[in-house]
Amino acid sequence: MKRIGIFYGSTTGNTEKIAEKIRCNLEMGLVDIFNVKYAEIKDVENYDNIILGSSTWGIGILQNDFDKFLHEVLKQSDLKNKKIAIFGTGDSSIYPDSFADSIGIIFDALEGKGATFVGEFPTEGYQFESSLSIFGDKFVGLPLDDDSDEEQNKLRISLWTELLKLDMN
Repeated sequence: MKRIGIFYGSTTGNTEKIAEKIRCNLEMGLVDIFNVKYAEIKDVENYDNIILGSSTWGIGILQNDFDKFLHEVLKQSDLKNKKIAIFGTGDSSIYPDSFADSIGIIFDALEGKGATFVGEFPTEGYQFESSLSIFGDKFVGLPLDDDSDEEQNKLRISLWTELLKLDMN
């Protein structure tokens, strides 16, 4: 597997913890992790495989640092021929009508920049009303709920990272 860069934005620490869990499920020596608050274009462009992670705040709002990173770094980066996977956190019980919208917001912003998106995940087993992260009948990335569905996260992260190992070779 080629080297992977994980770029996350986290305010409360939930998304950072999940980024670390994802890293632990992949080949440790091949994965570097970055807080987007400090990441630059050169950091992103050093990787052919990129994992992006952000929480969703309120109704469809990206985490502050990630929003800035998306506009000032990702949109300015050369993403041609890179593989991108996205994970997002949200609260499906308090915000069931915008659950993990961050995944869809990031996907929409980067679609058409020459990257290949990997890591689609089935919607089965989730309890929510709607999400900008659904394309067709799947999530375009991995949604996680640390507040209302924490017991499922370990299994979902394990399944998702196994998919990424196949897609990011």
